[in-house]
Amino acid sequence: MHARILTLLTLAVACVILAGCAAPPSETPTPTPTTLQTTVPVTATTTAPPSLEPGPTVTSPPGLDTIITVERNPISAYPDIIVTYGGGSGNLLLQWLDIKVTRSDGIVETAQITRPSSSDTIRMGTSVTLQGSQGSDRVEVTAWYTGDAYKIYDALVPTTSRP
Repeated sequence: MHARILTLLTLAVACVILAGCAAPPSETPTPTPTTLQTTVPVTATTTAPPSLEPGPTVTSPPGLDTIITVERNPISAYPDIIVTYGGGSGNLLLQWLDIKVTRSDGIVETAQITRPSSSDTIRMGTSVTLQGSQGSDRVEVTAWYTGDAYKIYDALVPTTSRP
């Protein structure tokens, strides 16, 4: 009987030992990702009002001269600004003229004088009319030649009053 108890006891110890080895390994805890709140500094940007201060102009290279006239309607109730193309030695290569009027009230208006077709040149006397303000307005004209641009005019055009 002692042999039987000893056998059962040995069998029980063997089962306990085997159960420990056969048990699934205890799971190692997986770390939970931590979300860090990062604060991005907000930079306040303000849009500066358009400048009324004329900038530099560029003298076109020889052979690319362009003539323009800028006039202001003398009747202050209709302060239109008229930009007229007057030709020049750069006529054959001139693609278009960009005209920008920055009014004294902060409004910016733009226009273009372009070729009527790719085989034609801009006709002398072609003009655009942009609305001006009651004050002095800045007028900029940029001439575009096959790939190159030259700011040929940048000036304040004051309102004129008739005597």
